[in-house]
Formats: sequence, structure tokens, C-alpha cells
Amino acid sequence: MALSTRGSRLAGAGMALALTLGCLPMTTLANEEPAPQVSKTTGPVHGMSVSSDTENKEYRVLWPGHHMRKGTVESVRGDTVKVNTGELLPRYLSAREAGEKGMHTLTKGDQLQLVVNDQNVVVDYHLVGKEPWHRIVRGRLAQPLPVGHEWAVIRPERGNEEAFAVRPLARSKVSAIPVNVDAIFLMDETNKIIDATFGSESTLEHQTAAWKKSPPKAPYQRVEGTVLRSPGWVVIKTEDGKQQTYEARPHLRDRLAKAEGRSVVLMIDDENKISDVAGTGM
Repeated sequence: MALSTRGSRLAGAGMALALTLGCLPMTTLANEEPAPQVSKTTGPVHGMSVSSDTENKEYRVLWPGHHMRKGTVESVRGDTVKVNTGELLPRYLSAREAGEKGMHTLTKGDQLQLVVNDQNVVVDYHLVGKEPWHRIVRGRLAQPLPVGHEWAVIRPERGNEEAFAVRPLARSKVSAIPVNVDAIFLMDETNKIIDATFGSESTLEHQTAAWKKSPPKAPYQRVEGTVLRSPGWVVIKTEDGKQQTYEARPHLRDRLAKAEGRSVVLMIDDENKISDVAGTGM
């Protein structure tokens, strides 16, 4: 009789356990991979400011402390874009948000440039070669500028020394900065120095705040499109379907000769000539 009662109790406990397990969600038993955390860059973000000029053109200004990462699209599933940046874990972006940035057809293998702030959060991203950012770099000149002042080697607060081309209008300012003194440098969309200053901590903070709010107007016009014919005089078909013709500066003609059929960004100076070019593989 005791054995029968004990068996009944065990059977009852087993049934209760089965009912409990049956009520658990399937994901607990299936051990499925958790949904990825998709980075959102809309709305206020720490590390970048956006302002507009009188023509409503956006200026995106990256603050000191951010860093850039190149990544490759591994897959696009629904609204999730998986990007391999070489880090331990992939980054996940929103396909809908990418479309709002003009990247409507991201596919596997596309190359992206991501901006990550000092909190390791993605604040913006674009296709490589079509970056729209000004960026502020804080650091020190690692050595005196060479003759002509066309290049500057900067030792940033984070990262390794790097050489940057200096735009003509900024060369006098950059060459006046002493070596190994705290300074800030403003880079344009082509990663060239367009302004710089040095001084006390309050001076650097004041100038940084001014650049965040309204970067200096670039001394060129930005034209995006596809190169139809080059070199010498370049014919470009812009995004609105119109064709425009510009003369290229001599030092750019070899690069533009290889750009036919490619999407590029041309920098047109105040003499209506092509002073610089950017694009994938350029």
C-alpha cells in the first residue's frame, strides 16, 4: 500500500513537471540566437552635429573622440543589415534608415564607412567614397610642415600618426602651429585640412564649439554624378539626369582618366575647375 501511494505521488510530480515545461516559451527550449541590436542614427546622437546653410544643405560635423571603421555588408534580411567591421562581433544597421540616407539597394559586399563615437555607438554611416562629413581632429603636429606646406603629419589623441593634405587657404594657419602643441584641425569631405587653430584649453573648446555649430563654408562646389568622358574636359551626368562639363586641374587628369563610368564626387573651385575628386577606388 505504501509503494502504491509513493508511485502515485511520483506520477503526479512528473505530470506537474510536464505541464510546467509545456507552458514555457519555445525560445527557452530551442536556445535560439537572440535578436541583434540594430544601431539607430536618427535623432540626437553624441559625437556628431548636423546643421544647414541658407540652401538647406546639411553639414555633418564629427566631434573629437570619434573614430572611423570600414565595414563590408555580409547580409540584408528584412530591415537588418549585418556588417563585418573586423571587430569581435558584427554591427547591425537598419535597411530602412540606410534608404533614408540614399542607400536604397545595399547588397552583400558593399563597402561602408561607419562613424563610432567615444561610447562605441554608431552615429552615422555612408558608402565608402561618398562620406559627407566634416570632422574635428584634436592632436599635435608631429613634425614641421615640408616646403610648400601641402602636407601635415598629425599625432591625434587616439590612434597613430597620419599625414593629411592641407588645402591652400589653410596652409598659413597650419604652418603657424608649433610642433608638439595641442591643436585642433577641421577636415572636409575629402579628409583634407581646411582650418586649424592652437592655444589654451578655453581657445580650443571655443573653436570646437563654433565648428560643431557651423563649419566654415568650403571654397568649392560639390558635384555628384557619373563620369561620361575624361580626361582634360570632364563630362559628368548628375543625379538629376543633366550633363555638365568641367575642366580638370592637371594633377587630376590621370586619376579622372580611369573614372569613366564611375560614380564620383567632384570638388569645383572658384575658377569652375575640378580641384579634387572622391569616389570608390579613386
